[in-house]
Amino acid sequence: MPILNIESPPDYINKFIHLNMEQLCNIYDEGVYNNPDTDIGVMVFQCSEKENKMDVQYMNSEMLKESFDGEIIKNIISNKQPDKKIFFIFDSDLGCSFLMQL
Repeated sequence: MPILNIESPPDYINKFIHLNMEQLCNIYDEGVYNNPDTDIGVMVFQCSEKENKMDVQYMNSEMLKESFDGEIIKNIISNKQPDKKIFFIFDSDLGCSFLMQL
């Protein structure tokens, strides 16, 4: 599955993020606070517009290693911008992933 760096996600994902930005930032910040020894944290979204599904969770580096292969993790780490929150979005309808930093 390809990982795409994008300026803007599909409309339904963009709407969800903007309508829930405060809650998403709170979840992210809480995840970072509760995992001070981890080198990276990511908000992971698994979504489908067709199924009206949007599952969201914070993953620390250990959780990422258990869930994803090394290339995905390397891509996330190498593209991380300082002081940005990483949103890793799997869109099952499109069959691809998006890496956003906000």
